[in-house]
Amino acid sequence: MLLFIIIVIISYVLFQAIEIASFGTRVAGRITNRTALGTTLAQTIYTASRFLLILFLPSLGYIVESGITIEDYIILVIVAFILTFIVSIIVIIKINRIQKFYQVVFHKYSKNTIPIALLKSFKPKKTDFVTHDCDEFTFEKIIIKKTLVSLLAYIFLTTGFFIAFMLSVLFPENRLTLSQFTAFFNGFGAVIFAFYLDPMLSRSIDSYSDDVTWLKNVYSILVGRALSYLVMSFLFLFIFLL
Repeated sequence: MLLFIIIVIISYVLFQAIEIASFGTRVAGRITNRTALGTTLAQTIYTASRFLLILFLPSLGYIVESGITIEDYIILVIVAFILTFIVSIIVIIKINRIQKFYQVVFHKYSKNTIPIALLKSFKPKKTDFVTHDCDEFTFEKIIIKKTLVSLLAYIFLTTGFFIAFMLSVLFPENRLTLSQFTAFFNGFGAVIFAFYLDPMLSRSIDSYSDDVTWLKNVYSILVGRALSYLVMSFLFLFIFLL
């Protein structure tokens, strides 16, 4: 079972990290005046990260079916959330370097497909192509209201799998029914993101008369997402202590 626990933790951290890093494409698109390509590439990367669910979900299901104790399950979840929180903080701090990488991808994409452009961008050749910087993260760039909305949305988006399967551990006789609650938790967060956060971010990125708000929105959403992992870590720790 230890092998499957490791697979669950690593696959969860990886697909969350890939999703967080995909925000760099939106930033690169705004800076290079290629917002449509930035949005498309972000969606492509998000979709590609879903392939890690092929490892994550069967492994998590096997752990539950094998009779893991609720204490061990909660420890697994806490470790996954803490590691993802650390990774998300690193992404926020390194967002300028990440978006510069995606600028190279945009440049390579003019003569290649997206997968090839991504691969070639890891070892770019020396050319006359010049990347542009964005402002580094500071707490002055945080909008509290939008951060809190992002926190609420991602609490549901990032914890749906773990909460649904935790209920399956607690009530094994109804585990098949309870595992379907993943769609409920994810759906609630997806509605908030789709009807508020994403349109708000897209509108500010498309507005070239304002060169400040769009980056504040990016950082606010990312910080809210990072805080969701931390908040849920403490919540599961509280459940564990009970």
